[in-house]
Amino acid sequence: MSGTASVGQRLADLHGSLSPAEQANLKLILGLSAGHLVPERDSRSQRGRVAVSEALELLCPYEVADPRGAQFRGHPDLLTDELLSTLIAESEEVGATAVPFDEHYLGCGGPVADKLATSPELTALVRSVVPGAEPTGIASYLFYRDAGQGIIPHIDTDIFSLNVLLMLAHEKPADAATTSALYMHYPDGSEERFQLTSGEMVIFLAGTQAHSRTPIAEGERVTILTFGFMPQGAPIGNYRR
Repeated sequence: MSGTASVGQRLADLHGSLSPAEQANLKLILGLSAGHLVPERDSRSQRGRVAVSEALELLCPYEVADPRGAQFRGHPDLLTDELLSTLIAESEEVGATAVPFDEHYLGCGGPVADKLATSPELTALVRSVVPGAEPTGIASYLFYRDAGQGIIPHIDTDIFSLNVLLMLAHEKPADAATTSALYMHYPDGSEERFQLTSGEMVIFLAGTQAHSRTPIAEGERVTILTFGFMPQGAPIGNYRR
């Protein structure tokens, strides 16, 4: 390693010298560090955010111009009104048996979501912004129902290192001063708010980009469908639960 290499570069170099199990542990530590450092504003935390972010970006397995932020945001043509209505109906069915999981409720994808997860149309969309990406076949419904539920800043595991997030429904109290939203957090301490509407999709490198969801208020409910993608040729076992 060069004596003038940055901390982020040295962490990335260290990763290359480790066994697969050790690499997974280092990636977990980097991910936890990224989330922990987001709210801190002192100079040491600032340097830490930059170092961790640089390491994660150097280790990013996807060939994109900029791994930060959203690679895509919009209402994709593949999501017709009929398909959106069918997914919402399926989410309501799955939601009846969803289980509590890390400050939200989790339900596995149903037949419609699972089919969409590996569809040529969704794969083509993802590959248009992240070349070479392959679907893992993992689809999950996420439900935020109880006041205070949300997700603190974090980095995703390999299963959703490339995350396709589809907003299905967001019920908001009429008197709410502010509502829950997806946030992306950047090394310089800035953040970007994504207030998504029903049928709106975001594709981002969730295993590289720190992100969160702010807590929902009393009477607020959020329903999301997520699809996992992985690098082309990656061992599928690393990208399954």
